[in-house]
Amino acid sequence: MKSYQLSIIIIYCLLFFSSCTSVIQISVPNGTTQLVVDAFLDNSSKPQTVRITTSSNYFSGAPCPAVLGATVSLTDLTNVKTFTFTPDGKGNYIYTPVANDTMGYVNHKYQLNISYSGNTYIALSTIFPTIPVDSITFRSSSTDSYNQFPNDTTKPRTYFPFFFAKDIKGTGNFYWIKAYKNDVFYNQPSQMNICEDAGIAGDGVDIGVSNNFYNLTDSKNPIYRGDTCTIAIYSTDANTNDFLGQLQTQMTNAQAGLFAVTPQNVKTNIQQISGTQPAIGWFNMGAIMSKSVVAR
Repeated sequence: MKSYQLSIIIIYCLLFFSSCTSVIQISVPNGTTQLVVDAFLDNSSKPQTVRITTSSNYFSGAPCPAVLGATVSLTDLTNVKTFTFTPDGKGNYIYTPVANDTMGYVNHKYQLNISYSGNTYIALSTIFPTIPVDSITFRSSSTDSYNQFPNDTTKPRTYFPFFFAKDIKGTGNFYWIKAYKNDVFYNQPSQMNICEDAGIAGDGVDIGVSNNFYNLTDSKNPIYRGDTCTIAIYSTDANTNDFLGQLQTQMTNAQAGLFAVTPQNVKTNIQQISGTQPAIGWFNMGAIMSKSVVAR
């Protein structure tokens, strides 16, 4: 009798779980094609890039189409000076500062101007101050966590960076912390590190950030001996901080499992002045300071 009952239970379970494998086809209609603007600029002397594409179908595996033929400029509203960006033919519009100069100054207000196919868009941003990176240190991998065998080259040694900086006194300071390995940006959604007033530490105090807490680097692409690690602190404002947080949530939503939130459109600060094609995306002018250290 027990064997019979067990057989019935197994058959029931098989039927139950097999019934959960049905494929549900979801028809998602194509929405209105929108202009997509990625304009995170800074006050360094490096070339500054505004990337413009158009939106595409949700289930399309292809990259978003690049926008060609747009006109892009940036106006410093504080000293009334305009910078014109040059297209590269791949959807990137680039301005290269002249001889170690910069187009970005702290506390200046800026307006991004875009014209495309009869449409006109603007976006506004102010550069807020950032903070210097005081120091960068490393913790070695567990194979030699106390650096007892610094000359042993038989095993690859991974390094986990820690950095220290001091928050600006006063509330309402926002930062985007970026990490680079040999000048290559760690750009995965889980590595987007944003904080307000030193995060949990509080206002006007030291920021101590570890790899384990902030995921500064990637375990699949770690830092090895001889690699150069760069930590950059880029200033944002409250709205940009909210945008980046919302963006990160949406990009990592699929991995959230039971804690996933309802998918939603992310906010935008790109204003359509004329035309019929709407635009999304974000514009931020920020100050940036960085420090580089070679892992030894």
